[in-house]
Amino acid sequence: MGSTGSGSFSDYSKRKPTQPQDNNGGASGVDKCGKGFSANLEEVSRCFYFINYGVVPASGGGVKVAFNGSRLVVETALGEEIGYLPTKYNYLRTCLDDGFQYAGSISSSKNTPTPSVLVDIVPL
Repeated sequence: MGSTGSGSFSDYSKRKPTQPQDNNGGASGVDKCGKGFSANLEEVSRCFYFINYGVVPASGGGVKVAFNGSRLVVETALGEEIGYLPTKYNYLRTCLDDGFQYAGSISSSKNTPTPSVLVDIVPL
């Protein structure tokens, strides 16, 4: 599609970048651990909060991110699991191991037609 080359690593320049913006691969130089994000939680209806109360938590409630031994979860301040973070946020596990902590709030939630929760999360 408009490109040439053999597709091997020898097609790429071997020069070393002189400026960070000249780096055309590898690390982006962006610290993902220090950035906030919004996420729709997964499997809300299978988590502790919905199973025990039959509803999702109300908008505005405080939350925190934790690792439950198998997945990254969003919990209430009392440690009640609300839902799982999508796998694209799995990098946060390393951030948590490095001492970062994440908290935020529920920006929207609904019980029907499918229980869903949207959270806004920031590093502390």
